[in-house]
Amino acid sequence: MLEADRSREPGRAAARNWGLSRRPEAEGAQAYELRGTWAFITWGTMISIALVPFTNVFIPKTALKYSVMSLTQLFFWACLLISPRVLRRGYSPILAWMLVLYGTRYVYGTLLSNFQELMADSTRNMIRPMLWAWILAAVMQEDRLRRWGADVYLFGCTLAGVLHLLGIGTERPIVEVMGSLRISAFELNANVLGVIYATAFVIALARVIQARAGHGPLARLLYAGAGVITMLGLLLTGSRSAAVFVALGSLSLIAIETRRAGWSRSAVLASVLAAGGILGVGMANSIIGQRSERIASAGVGSEDRARMAPVLIEQFLRSPIIGLGPENYRVELGHRARTGDPDVGIVAHNQLFMFAVEMGLFGLVPFLSICGLLLVQSWRFRAAEGGLPFALALPCIFTACTTANIAFHWHFYFIVGLIAAAHGAQRARQASGPDPVFLPEQP
Repeated sequence: MLEADRSREPGRAAARNWGLSRRPEAEGAQAYELRGTWAFITWGTMISIALVPFTNVFIPKTALKYSVMSLTQLFFWACLLISPRVLRRGYSPILAWMLVLYGTRYVYGTLLSNFQELMADSTRNMIRPMLWAWILAAVMQEDRLRRWGADVYLFGCTLAGVLHLLGIGTERPIVEVMGSLRISAFELNANVLGVIYATAFVIALARVIQARAGHGPLARLLYAGAGVITMLGLLLTGSRSAAVFVALGSLSLIAIETRRAGWSRSAVLASVLAAGGILGVGMANSIIGQRSERIASAGVGSEDRARMAPVLIEQFLRSPIIGLGPENYRVELGHRARTGDPDVGIVAHNQLFMFAVEMGLFGLVPFLSICGLLLVQSWRFRAAEGGLPFALALPCIFTACTTANIAFHWHFYFIVGLIAAAHGAQRARQASGPDPVFLPEQP
């Protein structure tokens, strides 16, 4: 447990709440809003956060047409109808760039895509969680709701981890394949579920090591238990992307928090190296380590992502300004990389390359702007928010540029909503003026 050593220095002004100074109802609510509107939006948002690990669980008797998280789009429009302030309050430069990126992709697809239905469906799968992130950015601008949001996400992932470990929601009994095969659950791809768990683990680690009022030894023990459960779930998925996420997120979080606590640079480095060693040993003795050993023995060429990378680079260089059009790269990529469906190909498994190949600079510039804003904003308010936002943003962006299509992953939009909400709280704090300084009375 890290304790800040400068929070009680004499003469230092008391830390001010980064959240809004007034509740949303005090900001000039429209006359037709019903009483309890914001409570409905807040509770609905928290429930939706807890359901992130169950993204692909379909609602009974809908012929596998509507999943649990597909209802979030309906929830967004309901929020917008009963409280239009959600749209204005949740505005963030990150979400604005995201709207530009997805809007451009849809227009591009309408004009250039050879797979219109596939393009429209994939773009909707990006826009739906983006609208959800907009609600998160509006709701979580209060400090306590931001903390609750992270805790609720951790709770949902812990519940999913318990069910996963018990074999509930898996395709086959865990005892039959434990330690030999990857085991996913809840109709999710193993990599997707892995990074969902990884995000929760970093949150649990932050709650354990950060100095936060009200978190005594028992609470920290519960957070540690949640971290263990999510880590075990991650190991079941065998996701190397999730392992990279945990490693980058945990090490950056430890570095920031130890530095905030006043540790020397040598002590910070030692703690990071020790944590890295522990994580490395744990990952090496799991299915993740076994998968990595197979690649080392068979060569990098045996890995699909390694074969796809040079093809994607060549496709981008073929049309770097306007791109090839949404989804038009997939068949060629699957054929040349010897993977995927022969009719529709394979998705890029690299978000940076995907947008670059599809839309050229018109996709690359908005995406890099989103990545830059996530990193810069989370780094700037680390003094008030702690290292958690940056520890989530850094591995998320890294995996997006190497191994993952984060634009389809709900955990990515949770991170976006969290950082956008903290940025909105920062704007509100700056708009309210500097903190008052109280001088001692003269005798």
